[in-house]
Amino acid sequence: MRKLLIVTILLFTTINALAQDKEESTNPTDKGNFIVDGSIFFSTNNSKSQQDGIKIKNKSFGIGISPKAAYFIIDRLALGIETSFNYTENEFTNIDGNKSSNISRSFLIGPFARYYLKNGLFGQASLGFGSSKSDSNSFENRSDFFRYQFGLGYAFFLNEHTSLEPIITYQHNKTTSDQSTFETTNNGFTLGIGFTIYL
Repeated sequence: MRKLLIVTILLFTTINALAQDKEESTNPTDKGNFIVDGSIFFSTNNSKSQQDGIKIKNKSFGIGISPKAAYFIIDRLALGIETSFNYTENEFTNIDGNKSSNISRSFLIGPFARYYLKNGLFGQASLGFGSSKSDSNSFENRSDFFRYQFGLGYAFFLNEHTSLEPIITYQHNKTTSDQSTFETTNNGFTLGIGFTIYL
């Protein structure tokens, strides 16, 4: 009888301790935590532009690096700042079928928001403002750059403080040349993967 009583007391003590530990533990996406993220993106886009009434088609391939930092203002909702460095190769075709190409580099900065579901899925939206520089046949052109994008991703938690996060994003880009009336808009999807640290 005494042994049964001792075992029962030990069992209830253990269950109580585990329950308290569970209550005291926090999730990485809880209010008050920070995230620091570094993502790499790949993209292919088709776009149309117009300069002085001449229509031009554009095909492009790009790669980008996007560091960001955010704070969870409530559980699972983080607001922060995102920067983006992009390298893009473009091929242009005018109305007569003539082709040309250039290389562009851009830098953007702006706000972003991310919301996590309990199962690891998350949605993300961001705005970016910055500038781009393109080089073609020794001619350099600088442009103002604006972007908005929406994405859906999944957080594979490696442990309580780190995760790998593949994401697919739809983005809209607009560049306006500083030296002419040339304006380009393009829309497309990017595929990326991020490594996120939760603090």
